[in-house]
Amino acid sequence: MEHVGSNGAHAVYLALRRRFADGDLAPAERLTETALAASLGVSRTPVREALGRLQADGLVAPAARGVVVATLSREEIEQIYELRAGLEGQAAASAARRQAAGLVAPVEIRAIGEAADEVERAIAASDPKGSARANLSFHRAIGRVAGNPFLEDALHRVWDRIAVSTVSNLSDTDWAKTVIAQHGEIYRAILDGDEPAARLAAEEHINAAARIYGAAH
Repeated sequence: MEHVGSNGAHAVYLALRRRFADGDLAPAERLTETALAASLGVSRTPVREALGRLQADGLVAPAARGVVVATLSREEIEQIYELRAGLEGQAAASAARRQAAGLVAPVEIRAIGEAADEVERAIAASDPKGSARANLSFHRAIGRVAGNPFLEDALHRVWDRIAVSTVSNLSDTDWAKTVIAQHGEIYRAILDGDEPAARLAAEEHINAAARIYGAAH
């Protein structure tokens, strides 16, 4: 049971967003106020408010009883990956540009490299969900270094919508090995302050992920 304390609907909302980001919720999975309230240790009122916000985010859809996790059509998956490639490319390019200008603290750069290492460890342990969480940490670290809160917010919304596809992809052992190599390319380009290379590596990485998911579904 995950207790969110007494911070009300916002805390419940953040806790449920984490479940989406971690790939813990399956497409079309039914979510009820009663079950969520029990699992989070809160009353139904903040859960109801949080579900309203999640519906506005497009993460859940109304159902006969409660809500269900929103599903994406094949066309929507293609569209969101196309958007993600542009956003991730911009984030990596901005991170590299700021690195070249001396605007990035060493600890921020290390966080990207450490997240990449954690992805590799989770993949070696044959842990798709752990790999997906570490993968998100890697991309989030780049988003922070990009230094654009509007870009970072857009990325968070995309990441939550496609978390399930990330877990699916990382169950493919060949793709998982490719991820390790591509993360390394992105990290090195940012570390070197090479803006064009960082953008290209990030865009190619996301486009490749879209192809892998499309081929499997």
